[in-house]
Amino acid sequence: MKHVPLQLRPYQRKNADEILACLERGVCGVLYVLPTAGGKTVVVVGGVIRTVVDHGWPTVFLVHRRELLQQSLRQLAAVGIDAAIVDPDHDPDPTALVHVCSIDTLKARKGRLADWLRTIRLVVVDEAHHTVAPGWQALLEAMPQAQRLGVTATPFRGDGKPLGDLFEVVVRGPSVAELTAAGFLCPAEVWSPYSPDLSGVKVSRGDFSAGDLDRVMNNDKITKLAINAYSARMPLEPAIAFCSSIDHARRVAELFSAAGYLSLSVDGDMDPTERDAAISGLAAGRIQVLTSCMIISEGTDIPVVAGAIFLRPTKSAQLYMQQSGRVLRINPGKKRACIIDLADNVKLHGMPEADRTWSLQHGLIPNQHRTVRCPECHRRFAPAPCCPGCRRTFQAPSVPTVVRSLDQLTDSAMRAWPTQELENMARTEADLKRIARVKDFAPGWLFHAKQRLSARLAKQYEMRRYA
Repeated sequence: MKHVPLQLRPYQRKNADEILACLERGVCGVLYVLPTAGGKTVVVVGGVIRTVVDHGWPTVFLVHRRELLQQSLRQLAAVGIDAAIVDPDHDPDPTALVHVCSIDTLKARKGRLADWLRTIRLVVVDEAHHTVAPGWQALLEAMPQAQRLGVTATPFRGDGKPLGDLFEVVVRGPSVAELTAAGFLCPAEVWSPYSPDLSGVKVSRGDFSAGDLDRVMNNDKITKLAINAYSARMPLEPAIAFCSSIDHARRVAELFSAAGYLSLSVDGDMDPTERDAAISGLAAGRIQVLTSCMIISEGTDIPVVAGAIFLRPTKSAQLYMQQSGRVLRINPGKKRACIIDLADNVKLHGMPEADRTWSLQHGLIPNQHRTVRCPECHRRFAPAPCCPGCRRTFQAPSVPTVVRSLDQLTDSAMRAWPTQELENMARTEADLKRIARVKDFAPGWLFHAKQRLSARLAKQYEMRRYA
């Protein structure tokens, strides 16, 4: 194989070296975390796989969607690696050192391919937050010599299952805010012209019930608000509308087309060639608005896309981050990413650049990312004295100074109170347990909150000691 060097950004080179150092010292499971559009695949392909292949390591790159098979083959070819493919139509090529594999195919054939799987030294898992799903453990156990490298922008799951059973060391890249400040991601602007009434929508398996959600959001009035917002904020710019169902996506595309915009819907029922053509049409500018239900939330790389239209409310921070990340990629002439949020997802989960606390042991640690919605122009942003959209000035609500302790607050008042301010008032473990109970937080939040409380009390003690 001819070695073709790939130019890595400084943080990508640093992350690749950190991953390689973990592999060299025999770490079994490494999780690499970098925001969507930060260049995870460049790090893994150009910095890690390229190096281990030079040392003769048989490697598999696992992907969970058909579209990513060919995309990964092209990325490997760009660094001089002639990889083979394992999918419903192909078995492993005995002459190839690297294979890009369909996860479902490998799960189904692991018995027949047992001898080959035992030769693998490195298994790279794309979108590694899927790895605790049923069937994963058995597949990874079929590769007993393989060290694991998981790659993800969202190192937690909607069902709350942590990733610590499969990964033991985390390599973290820069955050969304850091990448944006450095010019590697587009700054996001959020507009929230509408808030849906979700009071009658049930919650199932940690997210809104699909049927109930479709009855609320598959509504021509809401879609026309989306069209008006698109026309006002980013007319003719390429955008993706995230919808609640296939029927909803098709109806949204129909109404955008009726309004004079070139729009198509993509879904899992389409012929793959037709779906690929629609996605390529958006990238090439032949289509202005592509509508989808759960098809282009992960792994779809279309840097030209400048806008996201949220028409599917979700309680999943993971899904929200995957969808918002679709529009943050930089591209020549693209100065910002525009998000039109008619689902209140940004209100619930915070701005795309907000930092989120998580751990391998406990998954996502609940936190409240406060935002402000301007009553004049409907821009949503992190609390500030001035709206970045229309420059309207106003005072953000603050904590009443008369409240000094949690004893002064009822449970109902605590539910509406910012979590960080409640935690700052906590003095004992009992206080933290009350916050966790009232806010319905997972055990992981209490674990980390107790550590923060201990550190805070210790610091206060030292300050009093030396005062």
